[in-house]
Amino acid sequence: MKNQNNPAQTTEPIGAEVLLIGFTGSLGSGCTFISEGIKNILGDNCRYYRISSVLREEAKKRGKKKPTTSYLQDLGNELRTKKLDILAEKTLERIKKDAGDNPQLYNKDTIILLDGIRNDGEVRFFRQFPHFYLISVHASRETRKGRLVGDSPQHRFKNEKQFDIANKRDESEDVTYGQQVSRCNYLADIIIDNERAISIAAEAEVSSYIHSIIEKYIKPIQAVHQREEPAADRPPSIDETLMTMAYCISKKSSCLKRKVGTVIAYVESFEKLRGKDPREDSHIQFQVLSAGYNDVPLGTIACVFTSYKKCYRDYLKEEQAKKIRCCWNCGENIPKNILCPYCEKKNNPVRTTTCKKCGATLPTYKCAKCKTNVFEILIAGKEPSQSKFLDMCRSLHAEETAIISLAGINKAGKGELVLYTTTYPCNLCANKIVAAGIKRVIFAEPYTIKEAEKILGDAEVRVVKFQGIKSTAYFRLYS
Repeated sequence: MKNQNNPAQTTEPIGAEVLLIGFTGSLGSGCTFISEGIKNILGDNCRYYRISSVLREEAKKRGKKKPTTSYLQDLGNELRTKKLDILAEKTLERIKKDAGDNPQLYNKDTIILLDGIRNDGEVRFFRQFPHFYLISVHASRETRKGRLVGDSPQHRFKNEKQFDIANKRDESEDVTYGQQVSRCNYLADIIIDNERAISIAAEAEVSSYIHSIIEKYIKPIQAVHQREEPAADRPPSIDETLMTMAYCISKKSSCLKRKVGTVIAYVESFEKLRGKDPREDSHIQFQVLSAGYNDVPLGTIACVFTSYKKCYRDYLKEEQAKKIRCCWNCGENIPKNILCPYCEKKNNPVRTTTCKKCGATLPTYKCAKCKTNVFEILIAGKEPSQSKFLDMCRSLHAEETAIISLAGINKAGKGELVLYTTTYPCNLCANKIVAAGIKRVIFAEPYTIKEAEKILGDAEVRVVKFQGIKSTAYFRLYS
């Protein structure tokens, strides 16, 4: 494709072979800390871009020199209503301009780091590049709160309430064009658990930590990009292998909300072999005993094929919403229809979840007078716990299906039963995990219910956050 400013140039400065590595994660998880650390170590072989720079420049044009987190979230939503991938598109335009201005700094071996991906539309945009990988950085709420809340200038929030409002909005808004970090985490190729506390001042500790990330994840990506054989001492770990199986199994689910997969394996460690093989877990042996995915019980009809053709819980919510005529908080009358932010057609019943014309996800209705989420607040178990409403789901959960399949299997030995699941177990599954004698749970996507944490904690079940290469990149990096 010819460059209009230079007709003699026959190719784009950034083409299909470029290596792009994106970072996503909840507020305070450490995306910037890790991506900037990688840039500092790799030096000139690496270029670094922040997606939020597009927002900050737009905010500056509007007279906001020091925009708050809330303002940037609002601005991002406003721009994405025009085009879902607009922030990604403008970032790519900047990369192409920089590459055109400084071609000596951009070549086939250059790594371009993209910090701050927050909507799945941005992920889909960068997926057009065959060498794009998405890294999801995870940390618990308490750890992230400790990093962001305080009185000093480097803290983003002054109190816990401010953090909770921004954090809840950041992880998953109820509109397609909103903040969707939870969805981006699900789409990631690699998960990094950034729970540990590292002092920025401790340069040696920071350098060691970033080097370990480069060795584990960046170098294998580079090797595949450069069509080299992967290192013999970095085959997939057992956790990566079994979690990939869980993700593969999850694709069998007919659930319209979240597809979950589970694998239960018998895992035994042979300490006498440690040190004789450079591979990380060569001394560990595993045997897959059972697997399952979330779906309706055998012999019953999946929600998508029923007369209501939607998630049964959504159907119940809409049926309940039909009975409500005014805001329970202030008495304001509820309108019959709402406007779709995409096709701008005001023909959508306020009680439905999708636009009748274009199929886009509609925002949750808020009272025009007091801004209360009129329908959600009245759903049983919605606040603060979803556990009661979760009971109305027609499906067996993936963990339940795998545990039922486990019945009758008796494994003797020094090993333990380990359950790998793509999503943190709910409290119902936690009860069954404890009853089945499973001693360790490894999960990928945080979806924590406090009751489940307590059940597993009281039974001394070890719950471990998965870290490693996920199914989306498993076969790309280990082919």
